[in-house]
Amino acid sequence: MASLLLIIIVAAAAVMWVRGARQNRLRWLEKLHLPGLWHGDSGVRLELGGTLEGGPYRLLVEGREERGAWSLHGHDLMLHGEGESGPRRYDLRFFDAGKIGLHGQALDREILNRAGDNIVPLRRTH
Repeated sequence: MASLLLIIIVAAAAVMWVRGARQNRLRWLEKLHLPGLWHGDSGVRLELGGTLEGGPYRLLVEGREERGAWSLHGHDLMLHGEGESGPRRYDLRFFDAGKIGLHGQALDREILNRAGDNIVPLRRTH
């Protein structure tokens, strides 16, 4: 009987830990708020669509355009380009709201700033 109680306690603790880890990840994804338009200082432009964890992307680097699907695995941003055999991994670093860093193949320590999407016109246009 004591072993059954111990198993129930361990199972309950595991369920609570998994639930807490999921909630922490969701809060981190909401803080990142990756879907949107990101601009780098060197002219890089990254457009991420979809949900907080993945979707379509468009990347402009040095006049070259690339499209495909992106996904987030831990702290790694994976870009699956159209026609590529495998995904490219970029280390994603969160600096502040609207500011991230990417480090990987084509983006070596690139700092990206989120483009403002809350523009409100000050006067009416007819």
